[in-house]
Amino acid sequence: MHDSFLMQNISSAVKEICSKNNLKRVSNIEISLHHNSHITEENLLEHLIDLNSQVIDRNTKIKVNYEDMEELMAIIRKVEGDEI
Repeated sequence: MHDSFLMQNISSAVKEICSKNNLKRVSNIEISLHHNSHITEENLLEHLIDLNSQVIDRNTKIKVNYEDMEELMAIIRKVEGDEI
């Protein structure tokens, strides 16, 4: 349950980053999560495609780093893509 709430917040943040930086398509995302998180590169990509298909697709590369940090926190380290 907590991970789905966190994925919702990640999705919203990625959408905001794309809007602020005029990204029309995301090619790479790097994110840091707590070691105990059940979020994987695969399920995060599926979730982001479902909610942000206008900028994220199957060609988007997701890199998840598991770190020693707060459990319900995510740090978006990098979002790269093509500008409008």
